[in-house]
Amino acid sequence: MHLHQPRLLSQQQQQQQQQPCEPRAAPGSLGRRVLQITQVPLDDPVVRQTLEALSLCYDQYDGSKDTGLTGLARHRDVRGDMQECTMQLDVEFARSLGMVDQVFEQLETSLDRVDQQCKHLRALVDQALRATAEVAQVASVVDDERRELALREQLAVEFVRRFSPDEAQARRLLRSPLAVDTGYFEALESVEAKRSECLKIMGAGQTAVRDLADELQMLESRAFDNLLRWLIDQVRELGRMTPDVDRWMRVALDKLRSHAALFDAGISEIARVRCEVLGREFIVALTTGGGGPGVLPRPIEAHAGDPQRYVGDMLAWVHQSCASEKEFFDALGLHQECAHMLAVALTSVARPLEIRVVQTTREMNMPVALYRVYSLLAFYHVLFNALFSTQSQATEFMDTIGSLARGTRAMLVDALERMADLVIGDFENVTTVLEAPASLGSLLQELSQIVRLHADDSLALATAEENTMQSSKDDIVDDITDILNKLIDEAQFLTDAAVIENNSGVQLRQYERSLFELNVLATVREAMANEDTSNSGSVGVLASWMPVLAQRQDAASSRLCDHLVNILKERSKLPFNASADILFADVQAFNGVLKMATDLDVTRLVSRLKDHALARSIAQSVVHSFVAEYAQLYDKICQENTTDQNILSALLSPDTVSTLL
Repeated sequence: MHLHQPRLLSQQQQQQQQQPCEPRAAPGSLGRRVLQITQVPLDDPVVRQTLEALSLCYDQYDGSKDTGLTGLARHRDVRGDMQECTMQLDVEFARSLGMVDQVFEQLETSLDRVDQQCKHLRALVDQALRATAEVAQVASVVDDERRELALREQLAVEFVRRFSPDEAQARRLLRSPLAVDTGYFEALESVEAKRSECLKIMGAGQTAVRDLADELQMLESRAFDNLLRWLIDQVRELGRMTPDVDRWMRVALDKLRSHAALFDAGISEIARVRCEVLGREFIVALTTGGGGPGVLPRPIEAHAGDPQRYVGDMLAWVHQSCASEKEFFDALGLHQECAHMLAVALTSVARPLEIRVVQTTREMNMPVALYRVYSLLAFYHVLFNALFSTQSQATEFMDTIGSLARGTRAMLVDALERMADLVIGDFENVTTVLEAPASLGSLLQELSQIVRLHADDSLALATAEENTMQSSKDDIVDDITDILNKLIDEAQFLTDAAVIENNSGVQLRQYERSLFELNVLATVREAMANEDTSNSGSVGVLASWMPVLAQRQDAASSRLCDHLVNILKERSKLPFNASADILFADVQAFNGVLKMATDLDVTRLVSRLKDHALARSIAQSVVHSFVAEYAQLYDKICQENTTDQNILSALLSPDTVSTLL
C-alpha cells in the first residue's frame, strides 16, 4: 500500500507553525491520539487536510464501492492468503532442497570413490615410472661400465707397452760386473721416469698399473744398490793420498742424493775408507817417509830429536792431508757434507798424533822448547777449526788438538813454576852484596824469550784468526805475569819479615832487605822492559802489567826512604823527639859525624842498588826528608828562650847541613 505524501504547507502555515503555541487537546479519542502523536490539535487545518487525504487513500481500495474499511479488510485477507501461499511455497522449497541435498551427497560419495581410484591409478603409474627409470639407469650404468672397461683395457695395453721395463735396460742395470757409463745412467733415468709416471697415475686413482709400478720400483732399487756398491768399490780402489775422481763417481753421488738412506750410507762408507787411508799413510810418513801429499823424502820420526820440527812436521802433514781430502770431497760434489766427512776421516790420525806429541813433551824440560811446541799446537788448532762450519762437527780430532795444546801449556807453566820455586829458595840465601840471585836471571831469560816468541806468534795467530774468522783465547801471558807477581810478592814478604839470616849467619837489616827487593824489581823490570821494546811486534804484550810493576817499585822505594831517614836520625844523635832536651854535647857529636861524612853518607847506603838512577833519586829524597825534619828541630831550638847560647852558636843551619850531606 502506497500513501500519498501530504502537500507542502504554505509559507504562512510554516510561519504559524514556527510561532510558539501551546497545544490543546481535541475532543474525543481520535483528537487525543492525534494530539499525542503530532502534538497538534485535531482542529488544526493541517491535521484536517491530512486526514482528508488519508480518507481519499482508503477510498481507492474500495472496489465494491464499499467503505474504505471494507476494502482494508479484503486487503488483509488477500495478504493472509499470500502469506499462506508463501508458506506452502517455502515448505515445498525446503522439501525440494532436502532432496537436492541428498542427491548432492550421493554425488559427493561417488566423486570420493572416483578420487580414490584415481589416486590408486596414479600410484601405480608412478611405480611403473620409477621401475622404468631404474631399469634405464641400470642400463646406462652397465653401458658406462662396459665403455670404461674397454677404455681401461686400452689403457692397460698402452701402459704395458709404454712403461714396461725394457729387457736391454734391465740387463744393463743388473749385470755383474757393473759398467757405469752414459748408457747405464740413461737406462737408470728411463726406469726412474717410468716409475715416477706410474706413481702419478696411481695417485690419480688408477690401480691398473700398481704391479707395473712395483716392478719398476724393484728394478730401480736394485739398480741403485748396485750403483752404491760400485761407488764404494771405486772409492776403495783410490787408496792413495791424491786420488783422481772419475766424473761418473760424482754423477753416481748426484743420483744417490735423491735416496737419503743410500746417500747417507755412501758418504759414511767414503768417510770410513778415507779414514783408513789417512791413518795408514800417516804411519807410513812417520816411519818410512815418502807418503803424504807433500811426498816427504825422509820419515818424520827422523827429526824426533828436534821437538819443534818433529811436532811441526806431523801437524803440517795433517794440515796438507786435510786440504787434499777437502779437494777430494769437493770434487765428488759433497760441499755440504765436507766438514762432517773430514772430521770422520781425521779420526784415525788423532790417536797416533796424540801419543807422539805427549811422548815428546814429557821428555822436554826447557820452558822455551815447550812454548814452541805449545805455540805450534795453538796455531794449528785455529787452522783446523776453520775447516769445520760448526763446533759440533769438530769431534775427536779437534778435541785431541785442543787437549794437546792445553796439556803442553800446563807442562810449560809447571816448568816455569819449578824455576820460580828455585828462585824463591835462593831469596833466602841473600848475600851482603844484595844482588838478585842468578836463578832469577835464568828464569827471566826464559820468560823474556817466551814473551818475544809469543809476540811474534801472536801476529801469525791474529792473521790466521782474521783469515779463518775464528777467535781463540790465549792466557799464557797471564801465566807469566802470575809467576812474576809471585816472585815479587815473595821478595816483599822477605822484606817485611822480622829477621832475615843468610847461610853465613849474617842478619840483614831492614833497609838492606828493601835494597834487595828493589834489586829484584829492577832486574825483573829491566828484563821485561827490554824484551817488551826490543821487538816492534812484542810491544804491548806486557803493557798492562808493566805499570803494576812500576807502582810496586815506587812503593818499595818509599819504604826504603823511610828506613834510611830513620837511620840518619838515629846516627845523628839529635833528639828529634819533642819531649827530649838538646845538649851541647849532642850538637858537638852531630857536627863531628857530619864533618866526617861517613855515617851520614846516604850515597854509600844506597850504593848496592842495581839501578844507579834510582839510587841517586832515593838519596836525594832521603837527604831532603832529613833536612826538612832537621829544619823543624832547628826552628824549635832557636825559638826557645832557655836555650844555651853555646848550643845556638854550635848548631849548624839547615842549608849548611844540606850542603854537607
